[in-house]
Amino acid sequence: MTVLRFSRADALRCRFGMSPLWETVSAVRVLNGSKHRPLYSPWVAAKAEAAARLDLTMLRAVQPRSGFTPDFLTPPPKASRAKFSTEIARVRTAPLDVVRAELIRSRDELNNPAAPAIDRMLADPAGTRERFADQIESAWTTLIEPDWPAISRVLEDDIAHRGEQLTSGGLAKLFDDLHPTLSWNDRLIASRYREPDSELTGEGLLLVPGAFAWPYLVAVVAPGYQPTLVYPARGAARLWDDAPAAPDPLATLLGRTRATLLTALDPPATTSALAAQYGLALGTVAEHLKALYGAGLVTRRRTSHQVHYRRTDVGQAVVDASVG
Repeated sequence: MTVLRFSRADALRCRFGMSPLWETVSAVRVLNGSKHRPLYSPWVAAKAEAAARLDLTMLRAVQPRSGFTPDFLTPPPKASRAKFSTEIARVRTAPLDVVRAELIRSRDELNNPAAPAIDRMLADPAGTRERFADQIESAWTTLIEPDWPAISRVLEDDIAHRGEQLTSGGLAKLFDDLHPTLSWNDRLIASRYREPDSELTGEGLLLVPGAFAWPYLVAVVAPGYQPTLVYPARGAARLWDDAPAAPDPLATLLGRTRATLLTALDPPATTSALAAQYGLALGTVAEHLKALYGAGLVTRRRTSHQVHYRRTDVGQAVVDASVG
């Protein structure tokens, strides 16, 4: 569990931001297959041919299945509606001592299998920094920029919804609905995070919705960076409805919506949280969860006034088998 402690100044300075740079690097992680996520199967299929022409080897090396990805590749946006050109310029001018230190951490944390490749990067930090920026820019141009108007609309809608929550119920209502692992009790508690507790220092917290973030929560609380939370944007699933679907054993077995919901239950989630995440009606999600429960793939547990669903051992085995 990780706790972020807020001062009064921090509580007053929470804000939202959109980052095309974050979306681009997160999309590469989806392509990298860091975890099987049926939500993105149609997008992966639609972009597979174009992605195959890109050189993304360096980015893939620093995006391990679990572990640290260098923060200098995705510095928190300074503007509420950041421009890609501005963000990529910050990558190209990242301090070389930061580049070096973060690459070392990425290499050493959890025994990254790409350690030899990262060692080669460390031999030329300035050239490495430039090549990273080039790979990100080519991914943006090819994979994200053509769809940015639609992606940015989803992000705008999410920010508008969160702003209404903040206005009507304060930080408690905002954070209790932002992600299943978050809760607010005069401090922000991330139940599944394993980073040290942090004391915010008056800068506030930047909240960044991500179309490619599902189902994860990403926290940046390192010195030199604006404290930031990247969370899955609600309704992101609607972005890929019209894209051709990829062959997906789990979706073939269960149907795409049920496969997505089953995979989404890591961490456990409520019906309302899943409905908000995927832009689905509560009744639709409830019916799918009822079917998964009846098949023994999920279980449910009431905590206070909410019912959380989680995968059973059988459900986990089905998901693991579909990853292959």
